[in-house]
Amino acid sequence: MPEVRFAESKHFTLKPLTQGVYACIHKPGGAAFSNAGIIDLGGRTLVVDAFHTRTAGRDLRQAAEALFERPVETAVLTHAHHDHWIGACAFDARTTLLASQTARQSCLEWGPKILADFQDPALWEEWLKGTEQQLQTEQDPRLRGDLEHNRSFIRYIMAERTQFQPRIPDQTYEGTFTFQGSERLAELRSLGRGHSQEDSVLLLPQDRLAFTGDIGFFATQPYLSVCDLDLLHEQMRFFAESDFQTLVPGHGPVGGKDALALQLKYLDVLEDLVGRVAHKGGSLQEALQITLPEPFDQWLVGGMELFKGNVRFLFKRAGGVLPEEE
Repeated sequence: MPEVRFAESKHFTLKPLTQGVYACIHKPGGAAFSNAGIIDLGGRTLVVDAFHTRTAGRDLRQAAEALFERPVETAVLTHAHHDHWIGACAFDARTTLLASQTARQSCLEWGPKILADFQDPALWEEWLKGTEQQLQTEQDPRLRGDLEHNRSFIRYIMAERTQFQPRIPDQTYEGTFTFQGSERLAELRSLGRGHSQEDSVLLLPQDRLAFTGDIGFFATQPYLSVCDLDLLHEQMRFFAESDFQTLVPGHGPVGGKDALALQLKYLDVLEDLVGRVAHKGGSLQEALQITLPEPFDQWLVGGMELFKGNVRFLFKRAGGVLPEEE
């Protein structure tokens, strides 16, 4: 693959996957907070997801324009969670924002709420103050990772909050939407309910490559709190049984079926450990004290809040009684 010159971003690493296809992987300390992708279809540029901030979304747009020397024709959202959508406001009207109807409806509902929060400086100042106070005393590296992530996010939002206007998808699709360029075909496909209310994936069949959105969390704690776990398993099995060999997750490094298998094992291990506590009549607090085996224990650094949410979700799923239900 010939060397391509591009402006390096402090928010994400631009990783070439094959000719004309790049993964954009969040850098620790940067403002992306999720992954994205840039694809040359041949005469047409496609972007997958848009990061959690306008700042990172702007760098994503600039990188795509610099790589292929043309505006981005379409940006697609895999789902409507904020960390994949907010950065879409950095793209202008030359770029069509495409999502499922369900994702668009979520953007319509959440946009005004996000905007109201962004217009309240006291909210962010108070959160930042509390976070910095906790960092002065917290010694647990797992919890410090969460606090450092929050501090970084808050500072980025405080710097750009007055510029934010939610970008609502211009176009929606159902089932499958196909892009055809002179170099490759890409397929945006809905896998339905699972991680979110509706998850879309971007498939490049001839490259055996897929952007999975948050169906993939590789080498990091996944976010289960709003998922349908049974349907999420089905979504993951779709890739496990497919011909796609290179998978770009919504969070974590680019991987393949081995990374997907490890994520599935994490789900099974955590559900089993939490279920044992719930089935013997233990408390949520007891469930939160479980010890994860290797390598999953390393995923807790900077992922403790997600871990707590996952345990709570699985504890209730297993029939455990949550504190407010006692």
